[in-house]
Amino acid sequence: MTTALLSALTLALAVFALTRRRLLWGVIGVGVHSLALAAVYLFLAAPDVALTEAAIGFGLVTFVYLLALRRTGRLVVAASETYPILHQEGEQIAGLEWEILSRFGRSLHRDVEVLWAPRSEISRLLAAGEADLAAGGFLPRDGEIALLSSPLVPTRLVTVRSGHGPLGAVAGDRGQDHLPPEGRTYEDHEALVHAIAAGELGGAVVDLLRARQWFLEGRLRDAEMVPIEDLAFRFAVSPGEAETHAALEEFLGGLSSSGELSTLVEEHLR
Repeated sequence: MTTALLSALTLALAVFALTRRRLLWGVIGVGVHSLALAAVYLFLAAPDVALTEAAIGFGLVTFVYLLALRRTGRLVVAASETYPILHQEGEQIAGLEWEILSRFGRSLHRDVEVLWAPRSEISRLLAAGEADLAAGGFLPRDGEIALLSSPLVPTRLVTVRSGHGPLGAVAGDRGQDHLPPEGRTYEDHEALVHAIAAGELGGAVVDLLRARQWFLEGRLRDAEMVPIEDLAFRFAVSPGEAETHAALEEFLGGLSSSGELSTLVEEHLR
C-alpha cells in the first residue's frame, strides 16, 4: 500500500515539474520527485538503488540545474530610464517596453531583470554578455554591434534650441553623432535638460519623445525644434544571443499581427 501511494506521488510530482511556467518550480519538482522515487526503491528492498537515486537524482542533478538557472532563468535588460516607455514608478517598473518585456519573459519562462545603466555603457554590457537585451528608448548608432529588433515606436531625432550657446547630447546616444565640434555630452537626459535650464547649453540633439516630455513638464519654453532624421525605438539583443533575438522577433511579430502592439502603444503613449 505504501509503495503504491509513493508511486502515485512520484507520478504527481513528475506532472507538477513538467507543467510549471517558472523554471525554478520545475527544478524543485524534479528534486522532490527524485526523493519520492528513492523512497519507492527503499520500500522495494533496494537500499543501494535508493541511496544512489537520492545522491545523484536529488543532490547532484538538482544542484547542476540550480547553477544553470542562475544564468538561463533570467533575462537581463540594460536600459536607460525613459518616460513613458520604461521607467521607475515607486518600487515598480512601468511603461510600454516593460509591458512587452514582461510578456516576452513569461513566454520564455524567464524572469526579467532591468539593469539601469547610462546609454554609453549599454553597448559594452551587450558585447560582454552582461546583458541579454537593451531597452529604454534605444536608438541604434552607426557601427554599434547588436542584433536589432523590429521597430517598436516611430520617432524623430531633432535639434531643440532655446538660446545661445553650444548644443548638447547624451553620451553614447544617437544624438551625439549629430553634435557640432563644440558640442558637449552628458551622462543622461536629466543632466542634459538641467544644463539647458541652467544656461550652460543653447539646446540639445534628442529624440522627439524626450523633447515632448520636456515641453509638457515646462522645462523648455519658446524653443525652436528642427527635425534631423526619422528613426524608431527598438530593442537591441546581445550579439551572442541569436536564439533570443529570433524568439523576440517571433514574439513581436505575433503582437503586431494580432493588433496588441498597436493597442499597447496607444495605451502608453497617448
